[in-house]
Amino acid sequence: MDGIAAGLFSRGIWESGHVFFRFIQARRFSEVFGDDARRGALRLVYAALEPPTVRDSQGRKQPYIFTKAGSPNAAFSMSVAVSGCEIRAAKYLSESIAVNAGQSAVLAADTAILEQRDISFISFGLSSNLKSLDVFNNGANEFVGVQIDRFITRRSGRNLVVASQTCDYGLILKIRPSNLSERTWICCGGFGEWGSSGAAWYLARNWRELRAKYRRGPFAVIVRVESERDESAEPIVMAGSSQEIERYGRD
Repeated sequence: MDGIAAGLFSRGIWESGHVFFRFIQARRFSEVFGDDARRGALRLVYAALEPPTVRDSQGRKQPYIFTKAGSPNAAFSMSVAVSGCEIRAAKYLSESIAVNAGQSAVLAADTAILEQRDISFISFGLSSNLKSLDVFNNGANEFVGVQIDRFITRRSGRNLVVASQTCDYGLILKIRPSNLSERTWICCGGFGEWGSSGAAWYLARNWRELRAKYRRGPFAVIVRVESERDESAEPIVMAGSSQEIERYGRD
């Protein structure tokens, strides 16, 4: 009986330690992603894209305009299109939230939550995602502006990164919106699809390093990503203030 009691006591100590570790892990995770990550209220926001309108020779709308590799004689329809890079991005972040915060995330289309401000979210994509535009346009964004082919400093408009033919670039931008400081808004977006998913991969994989540098504060990270290799993402710009990011700007 003494051995059984000792075993139960040891198991209880181990389980208590495991619960405490998970609690600490979730608190650290929430320093980067916000407290809503621990409440199961963090939104992962994809850009809902409208398929193009295709009409036949008689002007009738054709709904079956999508094809699939390996099925040359088949055609498919959908009311909303979603980029594959955003599916990959959502996968990276949802897995990280489940493992580190012990919670699930809420997947949402940007059009479905367009008018919602008092929420925490991670948006995927740049100008294609309406919630990413909310991040860039908010007064708390003192870091980065976006043009067609470049990231620029928000304050002086100097170049940070110019689009390249040899690689893609992705941005991770975290702010606490100016009038809703208890919320966390994060954008993971790139010039191309690999920049977007590479930025999400880097955030999901390296949040501990970002926490060590910035704690609960805002930050901007630009990563270089090789085509078709999200895991190649590496930071080339890292800043936790407008003064810091200005040091990367060039004419």
